[in-house]
Amino acid sequence: MPPTAAELIRELPLGQLVDHQFFALTATEEPLAWARETVRRLLHGQADQDRIDDAVLVVTELLTNAIRHAGGPVSLTLDLYEKGVTVGVVDRGTDITALPADVVSFLAGLQDETPGEADVRGLPTNGRGLYLVSAFASGWGVEPAREGKVVTAAFCLAGSAA
Repeated sequence: MPPTAAELIRELPLGQLVDHQFFALTATEEPLAWARETVRRLLHGQADQDRIDDAVLVVTELLTNAIRHAGGPVSLTLDLYEKGVTVGVVDRGTDITALPADVVSFLAGLQDETPGEADVRGLPTNGRGLYLVSAFASGWGVEPAREGKVVTAAFCLAGSAA
């Protein structure tokens, strides 16, 4: 089972909390475009462009999953730390067992493949967004929330990606 948000924050060198932002996306007409722009704006000057792009990709994946599979209201949290950021997507879904249990092992197995020769026939037909989350975030986790569940991804923005 992936770690909780609190465990991610303890394990990664994020530093002290600097800012907390909460956004209810229920009435947002274009939530994915709005979220991408908001993440870019809030992280501008906090990290290099590649790391901001990583965070935008992950937020897009998490929100897409929440909107597509959980139904109901979705919210986004963005916590800025001295040396990192966490993004959390809260949705009405309660089934955290549907998450791929072995994301890290799957990605590690692909590293052994010669580029262009990986057998994609063995890839799962759904849940691939979390493979991207695992590849681009410094860490991620899922846990039950009062409203349903929250999937949190953390990014180290200073120094190594931990």
